[in-house]
Amino acid sequence: TARGHRVTVCAADGEAPEYRTAVVGRGEIVQTVTASGQLNPLVKVEVGSQVSGNIRAIYADFNSIVTNGQLIAELDPATYAARLIQAEGDLANARAQMTLAKVNAKRAGELKKNGLIAESEYDQTMAELEQRQAVVKMREATLSSAQVDVERTRILSPIDGVVISRNMDVGQTVQASFSAPKLFIIAKDLTRMQIEAMVSEADVGGIEVGQEASFTVEAFPTRTFAGRVSQVR
Repeated sequence: TARGHRVTVCAADGEAPEYRTAVVGRGEIVQTVTASGQLNPLVKVEVGSQVSGNIRAIYADFNSIVTNGQLIAELDPATYAARLIQAEGDLANARAQMTLAKVNAKRAGELKKNGLIAESEYDQTMAELEQRQAVVKMREATLSSAQVDVERTRILSPIDGVVISRNMDVGQTVQASFSAPKLFIIAKDLTRMQIEAMVSEADVGGIEVGQEASFTVEAFPTRTFAGRVSQVR
């Protein structure tokens, strides 16, 4: 060792020792932290339905390339279309009653100027007009809500991407009473992936953002992929 060599002596029972020498050098000590996780797209969106109904048609399947706003499924709109027609009729009726109330209010105003109507009767006529106007606003809101429900029977893609999961078939019933059911999962860009790995408490102290990392996947056991630590949380 004084001359910069390391000497290893190996000997078996009853045999003469063998000597091996090696040059002493300097190198880096690498600490490796190993963890497992799931490989996912960097951005993926779960597409659900805000209304209930039977699925009438599906226009996207696994691996389908979709664009933002593209129609990917339809629910049967019959129930919501009927509600829309009823809301339109209720609004038309409310507007007709408001028109009549305006005529009565105008007539009451002229009679009041000539002193031919009591103050209380005039006030009642004006209050009825305001009530009819309020009813029209409520009917307009109901109509707008019915129109939104009809539009929601058309399931549109919210992003450009690739369908990586389809969880419904034609004819199935979607129940959106408590939570939006998950119909599709769309990945925005499959060329950008991320791994969320659970690191043990003993090792997480040695991990910092920006460190190089390598990983393997079961689908390609002989290949090693490279990446970087983007976040520790």
